Amino acid sequence: MASKPVPSPSTYRPLGGWWTNRRALLFLIAWLALYAAMSLYVSIPYVNEPSAGADIVWRNVMFLHGFLIGLVGVLALVTIDVFECCASHVKTWIVGGALVATILASVGGLFNGNPGDAFATWTQIAGFFALDEMLVVLIWGFWVDYRVERPASRTLPFWVAWAGSVSMLLAAVMGHLAGWLLEFPGSPWGWPAAYAHWAGLTVSTWTGNLITSHSHEMVVAVIGTLVAALVWQWGYQALKPSTRRLARVGLTMMGFGIVAMTVIYLVAGFTTLQPPTLFAFGPGHINGIAGDDLVTGVFVMLGGLVALSAILFEHSSDRTSRLLHWAEAWAYLMSIVTVVVAGYAIELNEQYFGAGRATASGARADAIFTFWHQDFAFFAIPAVMLVLAVAERHIPHSPALRSLGPAMMAGTTLAFLGGLLYVFVDPNLYGWGFYVAAAGFMAIAYLVIRTWWSLLTISPSPQEVATAIETTPGETAAR
Repeated sequence: MASKPVPSPSTYRPLGGWWTNRRALLFLIAWLALYAAMSLYVSIPYVNEPSAGADIVWRNVMFLHGFLIGLVGVLALVTIDVFECCASHVKTWIVGGALVATILASVGGLFNGNPGDAFATWTQIAGFFALDEMLVVLIWGFWVDYRVERPASRTLPFWVAWAGSVSMLLAAVMGHLAGWLLEFPGSPWGWPAAYAHWAGLTVSTWTGNLITSHSHEMVVAVIGTLVAALVWQWGYQALKPSTRRLARVGLTMMGFGIVAMTVIYLVAGFTTLQPPTLFAFGPGHINGIAGDDLVTGVFVMLGGLVALSAILFEHSSDRTSRLLHWAEAWAYLMSIVTVVVAGYAIELNEQYFGAGRATASGARADAIFTFWHQDFAFFAIPAVMLVLAVAERHIPHSPALRSLGPAMMAGTTLAFLGGLLYVFVDPNLYGWGFYVAAAGFMAIAYLVIRTWWSLLTISPSPQEVATAIETTPGETAAR
């Protein structure tokens, strides 16, 4: 059977002749950088939330949602750029969704102090729905690529990114439901209480289960989708057979991990069944590794490292790309050591760290790790990797770009070491760890600003100009 015709990729300008994908990325990166800087004036979570078991501070959580949703928007734009999504209307709707979701979610997050702030809350809710639209269209775009038999759609990176996108959408839906239960605990229709009673839960317990599943699934699905896109951008399609086999091992681990964690978190979110604690020991079996953490840490995160490492072993002769790839891989390794190694070490020593008990000897360190691994491993590191990926695709190779990779490696290392000192050596607010981590974050911020300025001041490459023309009627019909 003859294959279907494959249309040429990316031949359009979304949202009009001026608003290209590159300009959308420029705007979103600048917006998110300013938004992240504002966090210094909103809250230092280590002060306001002194233990890992403390009640959630609504303002902090909703503020961070403004950043994470923008990060997902940048990820969606990078993903369709890397895989060269062929449907023009798909990219138009994703660009629009990313902009609307980021602006509304972040503006609402600046003022959303509690569930009673109706205007700020519903502004964010509108942004959340725009996120849903973006993810639905991204999933549909993957289907379109598969249906027209684009080359990438027959590879493992494509399928892993597709699975990650579906997992993000399901996590978002659980977040919506949790938000509904928080906003309307006594729903006039009574269905939450009826479902909770049927499932053997209380409404408050069900809400907590949904929040936990939503947050854990979303951040790992973002990482899985990002790593799959990087594997393709780094040259998966050109690997030698032996190296590709190693990359496939890592991608298979990731795909299995994403599917498994999605099932685990859906079950945990809607039923009384929760992931078991494995290798439990100590008084009351307090020490041990959570089953879901084992799945996400070993299969998704370590699987991603295996896939990226395979490509680093057989690398391009281009020195600039090689340095950028090493910087991305190093940043990703820092996140794994933070989440998997340090995280497992704490879980295996909860008798000291407390597992959320404010009276435990290591409760202060436990609280700092709770927020440090979130802010560093799940927010900052994916943002760094996305900025480096955008730089490689859109900035012509130059000495300045060549120095970006090593400099970013130094910045992420400094932030990582500061976090280790902060948690395991000196968990006091303005101790050595605080200042070392702050220096690392300042270095990262400077490099992001410098990269953004380079993106702003350079002219688009001839390839970008060539692919930014309007879609012809023939191409539209083919799609």
